[in-house]
Amino acid sequence: MEENYDVMERIKKVNIQNFKNALHEGTVEFKYKKKDGSIRDAKGTLNIDVMGSENAPTGSGYNVSDTNVRYYDLNSEGWRSFICDNLIEWKSK
Repeated sequence: MEENYDVMERIKKVNIQNFKNALHEGTVEFKYKKKDGSIRDAKGTLNIDVMGSENAPTGSGYNVSDTNVRYYDLNSEGWRSFICDNLIEWKSK
């Protein structure tokens, strides 16, 4: 049973890494569960060409956590973040 859990955890980590890579490459549509339990439909990026240089991060790294994802929300035109484990689904555009 524990072996199945380890496999699922590795699959989840690969999915999150693929998701983060897709954010860097362009626009991604995705859903995640917010802290309050509601579901957010998002369209985001980490690609400066997509977000515009005026929206580029100005501090230290903008994706430095293994447990959270920080992204630029193209719908609300602002920075947002969520807990990796709360990612429900995603597709790159």
